[in-house]
Amino acid sequence: MREKASTSSSLVIPPSIYLGPCSAASDKSFLAAKMITHVLSIGASPKENVDGVEYHRVSLADSPSSSISNVCDSACTIIDAALKSKDATGRILVHCSAGISRSPTVVVARPGEILRLRPQVSQNSGFLGQLKELEMELFGSVSLDVDELPKRETDRLALFEAEDVADTRT
Repeated sequence: MREKASTSSSLVIPPSIYLGPCSAASDKSFLAAKMITHVLSIGASPKENVDGVEYHRVSLADSPSSSISNVCDSACTIIDAALKSKDATGRILVHCSAGISRSPTVVVARPGEILRLRPQVSQNSGFLGQLKELEMELFGSVSLDVDELPKRETDRLALFEAEDVADTRT
């Protein structure tokens, strides 16, 4: 059974940036309900465009050897323009095929924060390594100290359980 865009997409940076699968980019009721004004496709293209929504696409293969630096620069430019549109009320859906590797990679704040907000995220090891390098360069630390994300969502969430317990003790 196909998952509905409304349940398979996540608001990751309130109130304006959503992550989801390719199916969400063509879901007229989802886009209208969330007041999405722009869609950024990372690699995968939606089956059809919805009138009144502005569509953009950047190419990125979901491969550990793919470089994210140029794609992230282009994606950030598109995302920033979308958020500034409509008198700064623009909203954007960033998607790839399943919304778990390429799209979260380009919406990076810190990998750990994105994973907490959207536990479906499972970037490939090459993307994760590049994100950790970028995060160290920008913030002086990494939010997720693993070289590869576990394949099962419950195992990815378990990465934070020990950290959350430690935080309550301090």
